[in-house]
Amino acid sequence: MQYNLSIAGKDYQKLQKHLFPGDNKEAIAVALCGRFTSKEQIKLLIHEVIPIPYAECTTREDNLLSWPTGYIQEYIEKANKYGFSLLKIHSHPGGGKYFSEQDDRSDGDLFPSLFGWIDEAEVHSSCVMLPSGEIFGRVFKEDNIQQRLNKITVVGDVIQVWDNDSNSLVGKDFDIRNVQAFGEGTVNHLKKMSIAVVGCSGTGSIVTEQLARLGVGHLLVIDPDIVEEKNLNRILNSTLADAKNKLTKVEMTKRSIERIGIGTVVETIDQDIYSDLNIVRAIANADVIFGCVDSVDARHLLNAISSFYLLPYFDIGVSLKADGTGGVEHICGTANYIQPRGSSLQSRGLFTHEDLRSALSSRFDPEYFEERKKEKYIRDVQVDSPAVISVNMMASAMVVNEFLSKIHGFRQEDSGNYSLMRTDVLNGFMQFENDGEPDLYLQKFCGRGDNIAVPLNMHEFENNTNQ
Repeated sequence: MQYNLSIAGKDYQKLQKHLFPGDNKEAIAVALCGRFTSKEQIKLLIHEVIPIPYAECTTREDNLLSWPTGYIQEYIEKANKYGFSLLKIHSHPGGGKYFSEQDDRSDGDLFPSLFGWIDEAEVHSSCVMLPSGEIFGRVFKEDNIQQRLNKITVVGDVIQVWDNDSNSLVGKDFDIRNVQAFGEGTVNHLKKMSIAVVGCSGTGSIVTEQLARLGVGHLLVIDPDIVEEKNLNRILNSTLADAKNKLTKVEMTKRSIERIGIGTVVETIDQDIYSDLNIVRAIANADVIFGCVDSVDARHLLNAISSFYLLPYFDIGVSLKADGTGGVEHICGTANYIQPRGSSLQSRGLFTHEDLRSALSSRFDPEYFEERKKEKYIRDVQVDSPAVISVNMMASAMVVNEFLSKIHGFRQEDSGNYSLMRTDVLNGFMQFENDGEPDLYLQKFCGRGDNIAVPLNMHEFENNTNQ
């Protein structure tokens, strides 16, 4: 069992600012954490950061800190009510990457008591932040067994990962050119990553091809559809035989990646992501989400999963408008990077609340949808539009390159300025935008994990939206 921790970039910045105020003295904060639990991992997800005021600490020195745990009693009660785990994090201004004897005594007093106060928490955690910003830590279980945190991930303008696994998976001949470009550290990180790609059609097939050849270790590919003859103009590696045999798109994708033979493990789900909560959990078990879908409701759900489980989400959009006889109105591609506690696809204007309501009504209550559409109370849902492989390749490459920039940090300017990238082929320009204002609706679910169910139907959507 792996024990991991994920932090939204904005919460990481809040912690870093509080823990290193500039006086070279230790400082401390606590956080309420949701959890994600699978057979492979227990992931702690920071939901709320509570800085302990410096004045509340009875001792603050460069290598010594004491504080009254009674200050956080109300948060312990909240954790017990909602089933949160508690994380304690303090600074080491001197940079020591270890738990001191004082840290051991302090944790030994606090954590056994927490299991008496908080009923449903499987684990709690103690962490240290160093002046460099690096975090390391350990988890405590109810039987007082300690285990180090295997991986700590910060999902912000860049994606930072501190991994305790020092084993290198790099070394094959096909790694050489990737290592020359991005270095062994990034390539090794890619090999240890699990990425969920939702949609295996025009853009999804191109994204999975790129990720596999970059050396990503595990791909989860999700798509409910079969290969059709109309898809052959843009789905990589698809054949007329696949269409005649009605092969699922995910099986076609799995076959093509495994034929490459460089070791990427491919897991497939040939169902719609709204059909089963277990599909949501399978996506949550990944490290990164790529959304290669057209529908508003699917995009909204992926955005929600990103918030609930603190996952980076890369969304691809392609728009090609033509008159059907060769006249082209516009060709555009967009790459959206979504980080938890940031803006959303909806708040960025990719779709409206009414668009989402229409899509969900069409999915869950078709009769109601048709009635309301006739009455002009509801919008129609998007249908098939023109699509060609060259445009899809452009957009897919743009989003994969943005993913690489987030994990490698190769940009020479602030990566936050590239949260939205838009290219207009007809007019020959590219536009870049920063993250923008946070989505206040999704913010309240950040880091909740399994502590609250992701809304999968129209009723839950309406109830959550109105809260």
